[in-house]
Amino acid sequence: MNNTPLPHSDQVTINDQLAQHLETLHSDPNLGKASRQWHTTVLFYAAVHWVEEQLRQKKYPPSFDHQTRKKRLRQVWPNKKTAIRAYLQLEHFSRQARYDGWIPTDQDLQDAKNYLKHVKTDIV
Repeated sequence: MNNTPLPHSDQVTINDQLAQHLETLHSDPNLGKASRQWHTTVLFYAAVHWVEEQLRQKKYPPSFDHQTRKKRLRQVWPNKKTAIRAYLQLEHFSRQARYDGWIPTDQDLQDAKNYLKHVKTDIV
């Protein structure tokens, strides 16, 4: 097995594909709740990898924690407040699902997809 890390751009694609697969499990009586929680988290990490790839292209070193990444988001894209708020909302959703047991509704998941779209559209 090759232990070479995947580029952030590949991670975005993989997370997008995994999110689509998790969506197919939402109505499953045994896995539905967990699939909704992980769907939200996977969408957040697609945003993380998107931001990291954009920072890499701008010659920034990797962000090894969320605080550093959020600081760079604000420094590099100060006029992209909607996209930054979308990123922060994705992080909030992910934390709620992972640590508080929150189960996202269909509307919450649609909102999360829209937040990711804002991040991908505006953070370039």
